[in-house]
Amino acid sequence: MKNHSILNEKQKIMNHNFKLILMAIFVFAINTSNAQYEKRPNPTAYKSPVLKAIAYGITAPSPHNTQCWFIDTLSSNEMLLYVKHVLPETDPPARQIHMGAGCFIELMAIGMSNEGYETKVEYFPFGEYEIQKNKIAEKPLAKISFIKNSSIQKDVLYDFIYQRGTNRKPYTGKMITIEEFNQIKLLMDKAHSEMTFITGESEMKPYLDIFSKAMEIETKTKMTNEETRKMFRFNEEERQTKKDGISIPQMGTDGMGKMFAEMSLKKGDSLTWHSGKIFKATMKGINKGVYSSKGIIMFKTNTNTMLDWILAGRDYARYNVAIAKLGIVTHPYNQVIQEYSQMEELQKEFNKLTKTKSKEKIQMIVRVGRAKSSYKSWRKNVEDFIISK
Repeated sequence: MKNHSILNEKQKIMNHNFKLILMAIFVFAINTSNAQYEKRPNPTAYKSPVLKAIAYGITAPSPHNTQCWFIDTLSSNEMLLYVKHVLPETDPPARQIHMGAGCFIELMAIGMSNEGYETKVEYFPFGEYEIQKNKIAEKPLAKISFIKNSSIQKDVLYDFIYQRGTNRKPYTGKMITIEEFNQIKLLMDKAHSEMTFITGESEMKPYLDIFSKAMEIETKTKMTNEETRKMFRFNEEERQTKKDGISIPQMGTDGMGKMFAEMSLKKGDSLTWHSGKIFKATMKGINKGVYSSKGIIMFKTNTNTMLDWILAGRDYARYNVAIAKLGIVTHPYNQVIQEYSQMEELQKEFNKLTKTKSKEKIQMIVRVGRAKSSYKSWRKNVEDFIISK
């Protein structure tokens, strides 16, 4: 009888412990699923298809993390997308800004496939336009509609939307293989851009040297370096408050290195930022990343129109999510293809190296490889992107 009582007590303890384990697993699952929304809006918080779509779209990459997307909501299922020219020094024609808009559209489309909506895009519904410095374009670059479709299937890349990101850390391990590159293209499905893959230390060396020189030019040129300073966020409070821009942890530096680097920048003091000491430290960090590349991928279009920019942006966004699925990371090196005068001579050298013809344009250059997880950048709130009427 006594033994039976002891067994009952042991069973009660085991049942209690089992319940605690189940509860812990449940809590962990909730926390894990919510972690992806820590710095990003949660699409499930919105009933309107347009607002859900915006929540997905703003997970997209954009130059200097400007997030300069502006939305006129026509109805719960329709919207007009505008952009603002906020990087006139490093992006004079607003080409990269439009690529960022393409990224936004593609991430919306991938996300809304899981919600049972087809994403229909009409580019330049009121015609093309000119875009002026620090102004929202007078015309939208796209009219976007979300159409309920019971037969639509979840995009194969949907589950990796929140795993994508730019990783500026030095890369380690083996080179990316041609088989992995082909897997990336297969996951991307159809692409507007022609993608070129370069691997091998000797094959990559002339490209990496150019990328390093281009970064030197951009960092030494005061107007372009000043533009970067204005988009830089110098501590976590500033990053959390402004929810845009770039920063030391986004550059791939963490731990004590991050702390000392942020201290040395003196909260963005202009003289410090443009000093020779900071230039040397910046280039040392950049070159660690450049020369650790395990492959180079370039996105080229046959022409260089506004539509090319947007469609190449959609390609780049899809590429970002595809490599996340494969456990590969990436970091753009676009300085050499930017359209300001100080870069012209080096750009000619690069175009000769890549055999780029006069009407063609390499829209995006990235290094690829493997690295530890990097800092996840903030995104603004959904409501911040909606144009007030």
